[in-house]
Amino acid sequence: MFVLLSNDDGIQAPGLTALIKEFARRHEVAVVAPDRERSASSHSITVHKPLRAQQMDTKLGATCAYAVNGTPGDCVKLALTTLLPKKPDMVISGINRGSNLGTDVFYSGTVAAAFEALLHGIPAIAVSLATYGEETDYGLSAAVALAVAERLAAKPVLSRTLININVPDLRKADIKGVRITRLGIRQYRNIFEARRDPRGQTYYWLAGEPVVGTNSVDTDIAAVEQGFVSITPVAVDLTDYEGLQQLQSWENEIDT
Repeated sequence: MFVLLSNDDGIQAPGLTALIKEFARRHEVAVVAPDRERSASSHSITVHKPLRAQQMDTKLGATCAYAVNGTPGDCVKLALTTLLPKKPDMVISGINRGSNLGTDVFYSGTVAAAFEALLHGIPAIAVSLATYGEETDYGLSAAVALAVAERLAAKPVLSRTLININVPDLRKADIKGVRITRLGIRQYRNIFEARRDPRGQTYYWLAGEPVVGTNSVDTDIAAVEQGFVSITPVAVDLTDYEGLQQLQSWENEIDT
């Protein structure tokens, strides 16, 4: 299997290194990732300045590697249309430092890289580890990603849907198992801390923390909180089909 790896933490991130090592043992691997931290960039792309792709060392086992001065979406788009010698069989994005649970997927560059692959008709997986610690072992998360990728390749059951994996920050012996989940609702207590620069101008840092809420046991948030690996199918189609039916009458009620 020919696999493209990307992320939003940057090409030097330890989570990406763990993925390269794990996948390169058994598959052909290409790497195209941002040249710096691009977390929370969502599915933005670069249109007002040039993109540059710097070829990187491939000693970890990748057949090719590029660092791009753009977003995760840029990286996958550029890889699939220009940089790679052939179409990959799958795109894996991660391993993100920090979970991407529930409504986090709307902000996540990790998930956006996987979504970009879907838009090109390529199966995709996003994988995140629920920790922000600096000294973190990504080995278990990489092994889970490989197992899921190989299962998806053997039995491709999804169309226009990515797999979003979140792994608890636990030892392997303490992981309770795997749950197939839906997205939960994750809210944050957003705080913008105001500061002043040396010229007296005000600027803001976004801070805050997640609001502890109640998510049912079938959600990704509850699964990870309870020590399970969460696997969530996430679709490109955001249409609210119940709302679609409710709004049908508007076609004849709104003047144009």
